Amino acid sequence: MIRRSLLTAALVLVGSVAMAPKTMAESIDVPFSGIVGGGCTFGPVTSGVLIVADGASSTSTAITSISPGVGGQVSVTCNQPARLTVSQPVQTAGPTLNPVISNGFVNSPTGGTDSSGGNPMALNADGNPTPLEVGMFVENDSPLQAGIYNYNVTLTIVP
Repeated sequence: MIRRSLLTAALVLVGSVAMAPKTMAESIDVPFSGIVGGGCTFGPVTSGVLIVADGASSTSTAITSISPGVGGQVSVTCNQPARLTVSQPVQTAGPTLNPVISNGFVNSPTGGTDSSGGNPMALNADGNPTPLEVGMFVENDSPLQAGIYNYNVTLTIVP
């Protein structure tokens, strides 16, 4: 009887294996896609330092960031072609001036531009930071008054 039970169990087991569906290996590719947007970003800004342009503070009519003044510093990183424009200096504090000349400018290892009608500067599109030095010059119609003068020069990225 035990033999018969073992034989029956063996036949059931073999039959189950024989009747089971065969598994085959399969593979499929799952595609992915996406868009990387183009753009540019500015890095941290270091403010510039203005000085009296001709060194004679009591008679000077101009202030500038040109040496021995210090230009402002900023970097720009782009992953698409773009151009940079620079504004004229805008006074934000200090005795009021009546400028006869007002110019903002920017220089980089790859070129430069200014606010007096210069062509926009082409920016590198390689994803690496480009260092920029930003400067300004303002000449008043009369000698400068004593005081603290603050200005902003705006940089604009144009695609």
